[in-house]
Amino acid sequence: SLYLYNPYEKRTVELPLTNCDAYISLLKCVIGTGILAMPYAFRCAGFLVAVGMSILLMVVLTYCVHLLIQGMTECCRRRQVPQVSMPEAMKIAYEEGPSLLHCLARMASCFTSCVLVFGQFLLCTVYLVFVAKNFKDVGDHYAGSYNEQYYVVGTSVLLLPIFMIRRLKFLVPLNLVSNFVLYTGFLMIMFYLLSDLPDIASRELVQPPIEWIEFFGIAAFSLTAVGSMLVVEANMAHPKEYLGIFGVLNMAVFSILLSNTLVGFVGYWRFGEEVHASITLNIPQNEIFSQCIKILIATGIFLSYPLNGFVVITVLFSEYSRDSEQSRGQIVIECVVRIVFLLLTAVLAASVPNLAALTEMEGAFSLSNLNFLCPSMIDLLLNYSIGYGRLKWKLFRDLLLILIGLIFGGVGCTMAMVQLKKELWSTLGYN
Repeated sequence: SLYLYNPYEKRTVELPLTNCDAYISLLKCVIGTGILAMPYAFRCAGFLVAVGMSILLMVVLTYCVHLLIQGMTECCRRRQVPQVSMPEAMKIAYEEGPSLLHCLARMASCFTSCVLVFGQFLLCTVYLVFVAKNFKDVGDHYAGSYNEQYYVVGTSVLLLPIFMIRRLKFLVPLNLVSNFVLYTGFLMIMFYLLSDLPDIASRELVQPPIEWIEFFGIAAFSLTAVGSMLVVEANMAHPKEYLGIFGVLNMAVFSILLSNTLVGFVGYWRFGEEVHASITLNIPQNEIFSQCIKILIATGIFLSYPLNGFVVITVLFSEYSRDSEQSRGQIVIECVVRIVFLLLTAVLAASVPNLAALTEMEGAFSLSNLNFLCPSMIDLLLNYSIGYGRLKWKLFRDLLLILIGLIFGGVGCTMAMVQLKKELWSTLGYN
């Protein structure tokens, strides 16, 4: 950068996260229902394509997160402020770009805020559907069959107290407990996955390319959570150590890739074409051991909701959240928004309980906008005045990322919306 201002030296956080806290929070915000959908994703692509594309997708997505955070840091330098949010970075980028785009700066900022909020809204809805389905699976065995909507309502009521936690630092113990019960559940579920494995030759190495689109949507959902990643970086005590080859982000991403690939590979090997949108729905319903697995994993996902909902609150209240003192009225408004957000996710979860379609929709929407379009647009506009490097390689890179984002988002979201429309019509009683 041509600007000497160092935003990291000026940044102050009331309750900063240590590197260990940040690593735990990153695992928590990414590892969730997505890893349990990876066997289904492997079924859509086949062993060979799924493993190769998982690695490629993770490398590209992580690179884009690096590009985004570097762009946001450059925005801090140019405005000489310690910190900016993603919508603010988009606004600054438009102001630094061609003069014709200056009038669109505020609109671009608002659009980015909407994208962040809607992406996290879909993610939290997926979490509610997942928890409700698994609790229903266990509840049906002991209390008879009840409509899934009742479990959505019950889960939402139980979520309300912990969703009222307003400081990220206070969510770290919750995230630690969530990680523990999730990984305990994952280890236990491997017992079923590794027992009675069929001949691996009976599984497909490569599926028809038309099915790869669904793989990309689910894999994207399970491999990234840009909004949460930015919140973690913004609350670190040593944000310089977040990026880099052996930075906190890369270490967490590597752990996530290993976990997702292992569960996806073994899950598809074990259940083949019969694998469900969540691997927990494939294990027996009437065994105590399998019921414990479902309860553990559902509890871990349940405890993940507050962290992902925290991103929405950060976006909506970014203007006053930096102030050390907040008025009682502001706190009351934030609590009301939290309740409304939880209520809206519950309504959607009860209306469209199609886990696979919701997962694909969230993955395609967030991936295209937050991983491809926003980082590349910020970088493209910030480099407008200083050049795009030798042979304009940065320009071609950014344009390629924008093209990939548009294609992937358009195709993935369209396919998911078709499925969601059918599910909604079915729920409302229409054929």
